[in-house]
Amino acid sequence: MRSNRVYLPGSAGPMTNPSDIPFFFILGRPRTGTTLLRALFDAHPNVQIPWECQFMLNLQSRYGKITEWSEEILEDFYADLLTQWQFSSWNIDHAKLQRDLKGCKGITTYAHICTVVYLNYISFYSKKEVRLIGDKNHGYTIYTHRLKKLFPDARFIYILRDYRDNYESVRNVDFELPIVSLVVYKWKYFYKKALKASKRYPESFYFIHYEDLVTDPEVHFGKLCEFLDIPYVQEVFEFYKKKEEAERKYPADILEKHHKSLFNPVNTSRIGRWERSLSKHQVRIADQVAGKYASLAGYDRKYRGFHAWIALMSLPGVCYARLIYLMTYLVDRFPYRIREKLLSRGPLWIARKFSGLFRPAR
Repeated sequence: MRSNRVYLPGSAGPMTNPSDIPFFFILGRPRTGTTLLRALFDAHPNVQIPWECQFMLNLQSRYGKITEWSEEILEDFYADLLTQWQFSSWNIDHAKLQRDLKGCKGITTYAHICTVVYLNYISFYSKKEVRLIGDKNHGYTIYTHRLKKLFPDARFIYILRDYRDNYESVRNVDFELPIVSLVVYKWKYFYKKALKASKRYPESFYFIHYEDLVTDPEVHFGKLCEFLDIPYVQEVFEFYKKKEEAERKYPADILEKHHKSLFNPVNTSRIGRWERSLSKHQVRIADQVAGKYASLAGYDRKYRGFHAWIALMSLPGVCYARLIYLMTYLVDRFPYRIREKLLSRGPLWIARKFSGLFRPAR
């Protein structure tokens, strides 16, 4: 049974039992609709869901086992928090955050400390009362067990999108290498991880297709609200009307490249774009790499069967993806400082460095 305790944003005095507020996590590959889902929930008056930043798991190895928090430890935590990639993009009153963290001095949990940080995020949308805290982070897909240890009642929403449309969309950004086999293998790897986690926590997982969400948004968002035990609010579909606030807060080039579609109402214009833009060769590679997981996810392969030449052409991207996940597994076991430096920006730096080899100069 979920707690009915709520946090009233802007209320005087210390926050009341923030640890009672449940968490949910939006999972999936980049460019599959995770940002759209976050925007819808951000517009909900009972949901607090900050901009993407994986500080919670990044700092867990250093602070996760602390049970008694001194003022010095809290100051160190705040200093480390400021170094986290993308945390600087959060709209926060830092003086208030510091006061709230100091108010946590004494015996408490790491999960409680993280919750205090989340509740200090200031959304563009007005909040009546926060009954639920959310976090959209692609990388959390492979760390669901850790998240469950921190928040035993946490729930997960995994959004799927056609792997061919996923690749078609990834080609337009600079944080993923535009190699068909690499992108599709990552799509399959994440989906396999989500399937495995859903079998471990069957009551905590909800799978949704991007195509269903944008085709019939009211129905499917309503089902998500029911899953999360929050009221359905029709007004969330007006999220795109906050364009001016977003433009004042974020650089224009970032908004144009990564979130341009969020300034439009929910629509179906991005469904099936792969059929018009991908070559036959690219589709063959995508279908073979996805394999049986295409059908498990509800997508029909145009080309079935195994072809040795396609497998050979796919090998570099598949091997590179496997190497990335092997290195992630190994780096996870490094000391905090080394791990933080390597994982916070390393993958993005590598992708941008190598992306020039696959994209013409613009």
